Amino acid sequence: MLHGVGVMPTNDSRTLTRYTKAAVVHKVIDITPRAESPSRQAPVAQILAAAERRRPALVAAAAIAFALLIVFLVLPRHPRTSAAGPNLTQNAAAPLPNAAPGQSPILIELNLPTAVQQGLVECQWRGNGKDRLVMDARNLSGQRLRLHLGAGQLLASDDSTIVILKSQTLDFSPRAERHDEFETVATSSANRVAGAEFHLSAGTLPDLDKLFAYVASHPGAGAAAIQTATLILTENLPLSAFAKFNELSAGASGLHDSQDFKVETVDILGALNIIKDLGIDRPLAVTIDPQLEIEAMIDPDAHGLALSYYGIEDEWSYWKGQLLEGDPSTRHYALYGIARYYPDIALKMLPTWARQESVSPVYRMSAVQALAQTGKPEAIPILRELEREFGGTSELGHAAHVAANFLDEEFARSGGAAPGLGDAAQPRRQGVLASAGN
Repeated sequence: MLHGVGVMPTNDSRTLTRYTKAAVVHKVIDITPRAESPSRQAPVAQILAAAERRRPALVAAAAIAFALLIVFLVLPRHPRTSAAGPNLTQNAAAPLPNAAPGQSPILIELNLPTAVQQGLVECQWRGNGKDRLVMDARNLSGQRLRLHLGAGQLLASDDSTIVILKSQTLDFSPRAERHDEFETVATSSANRVAGAEFHLSAGTLPDLDKLFAYVASHPGAGAAAIQTATLILTENLPLSAFAKFNELSAGASGLHDSQDFKVETVDILGALNIIKDLGIDRPLAVTIDPQLEIEAMIDPDAHGLALSYYGIEDEWSYWKGQLLEGDPSTRHYALYGIARYYPDIALKMLPTWARQESVSPVYRMSAVQALAQTGKPEAIPILRELEREFGGTSELGHAAHVAANFLDEEFARSGGAAPGLGDAAQPRRQGVLASAGN
């Protein structure tokens, strides 16, 4: 507001002229000395006449004066900037702060590979080429990060490829570091199972997305079964790549298979049941060898899975059929199955098979050894009798002696209760079958 002036002048030309004229006239009147003359009206008239003649110039000068006055009054309301003041163009281009003072940094959510590509996170990976991967990561940004690492993310070393087994969500504070371990599975049986540096890699493998979805909804699935299922789906490997038991049909070719992915029979059956649940029904090389089925049926741990996978409803008919009409290389396995799951029948049946001289020596030996699988104390006197009949120095007599001693030790260890033969008898049975198959 102008000091000493009641109303601010407007831009109206007539009003501005009127105020300018009044001001100029007032000024001229104030500063003009008074002359001594007999008449006071004459000088005033002369002045007014001169002002009238110069009115356009005076009006213009007054307008300029008022404009300068307005600018002068307005400028002090803005802070002055020095020559060294901030560059407004640079300020406009500068990034916004993460958050206002007193507030948390902004949370950014994205996939971990994307964050690595954008330079927000630095990661170092080290794994064993099979089931374990370690990540050391650092948040390079000043922002909070929530990073997603999806199941199936592929990583590679110089000679191995692996995938993350389960999806992960990782929260990073600004500038923070993390150390994490992840479950992985090998995607190739040629992997070198040893410590190595890994890096993120792109790509997907057929059917593995179904497998990882299954793992997410079945947290109790065994790691060995999942690894086996992965290699079946990616490479369709034969039984020799996985089986720990001695394969009767493997020959010399099976001696050179890697031991890194050998698993128990229950894990092979677990893998096959997973693949069956996924709805994948293409031919699988692992199922070609008939030994797998009967090995799984004999194994107490795999027995239930075998019944389910092979659709066996009448188990006694199964064992009877295997014994009478099964594959010649595995027919004698039925004697062990009958002894384990039908011990009362086996106590009557197996001594007859052992004494039958017209039966192949493989079946006679299997009948003697299978008596130990019954877990029955009644088998001990039967075995001692067979030892006397065959003679302690004969092959069958020695087998009866070993089997009887085995049961004696098992009952002594279990305090007279029925011994658990699953773990103890299995190695002995495998050795017998291996020799019988040669």
